[in-house]
Amino acid sequence: MSETLLLALRELKGLLKDKGLLLLALGGPFLYSFFYPLPYQHKIVRQMPVAVVDADKTNTSFKLKQMIKATEQVALTEKYLTLQEAQTALKERKIYAAVYIPKDFQKNILSNQIQAVKIWTDGSYIIYYKQATKALQTAIKTMSAGIEIKKLQAKGAGKAAYALRSPVNIIERDLYNPSGSYMQYVVPAVFVAVIHQVLLMIIGMRSGTLRESKKRYSPTLRPINILFGKTLAFLFFAMCYFAFYFVLVYRLLGFSGGGAVLSFFIFYFIFVLSVIFLGIFIAQFFNERETSVMFIVVSSLPLFFMSGAVWPVYQMPFFIQILRLFVPLSYGIEGMTRLFIMQEPLFQALPLLVGMFIYMLIVGILAYYTIKKRYPNKI
Repeated sequence: MSETLLLALRELKGLLKDKGLLLLALGGPFLYSFFYPLPYQHKIVRQMPVAVVDADKTNTSFKLKQMIKATEQVALTEKYLTLQEAQTALKERKIYAAVYIPKDFQKNILSNQIQAVKIWTDGSYIIYYKQATKALQTAIKTMSAGIEIKKLQAKGAGKAAYALRSPVNIIERDLYNPSGSYMQYVVPAVFVAVIHQVLLMIIGMRSGTLRESKKRYSPTLRPINILFGKTLAFLFFAMCYFAFYFVLVYRLLGFSGGGAVLSFFIFYFIFVLSVIFLGIFIAQFFNERETSVMFIVVSSLPLFFMSGAVWPVYQMPFFIQILRLFVPLSYGIEGMTRLFIMQEPLFQALPLLVGMFIYMLIVGILAYYTIKKRYPNKI
């Protein structure tokens, strides 16, 4: 045990003395914690410029424009007088949606004819598209419901017109993300991805540095001592990341959830052990520190997409669903979401925990035999 601890201290000292590695290990997570959430500080999109072209110019069309203007998502503009001008502005992204109220809009409504209001939105940018469409549809449907209620009341329905128009009401509750924030959805997953990537990179850089130095293992050490010593050194950084991201930054940014710290910590501990063992295993394939960093950087984006944070896993191709089982990031993001954000009891996430543990054992054995293969002539 003393030999393992001494090796861990030597490894940690070597990590802290390497300026390039230290910049990556400490500077990278800090910069990500500050700059990545910064664009999402307003949480949801508000006051998007939207053009309304009113070809009717009646009291009814004016009322519709006022209802659109009242929504918090859009900022209404009427400076585009024709539909062609509004569509050109949409293509140039001067506006993000265009609404066309046709001529005879009021006349057709009063004569009980179905009237269409046309909406053009920027479908190339999903956030703009979603928010603008939701706001405009809400305003139009609200106005349509009001017109229908007035017609029912005119026919003698009285107060019952509200129930006749809408016999079933919807009560909406957005769990785990009350504000509907894109920041809450993506940033915590990015934190896990950053930890995964940075750990792999510093392990690869450290292994490359030792290999370039052409040192040998001490004859007093055994492969198991070396594995545990290296693991303890890298665990120091992993625990610092946990305290920084999921205790300090998580609360500073005001994310929902985050109360089940102990449950998530148990899972996180197994997760980072898996990442460290995987890093030690794949480091054997790279003789230079820069090569391992390039490989991890190039592979990081595909791994993030495979994790399920961006697209539902069940809709991925079958071979991707199998491949992601060999990537600890997939387990890490799901565990963080279920245990930390949704605050699911640990026993309900037991299958995920067992899967992560089995994966840790497999890559741990691979890491051990990687060291044993190189022992004692190559470090």
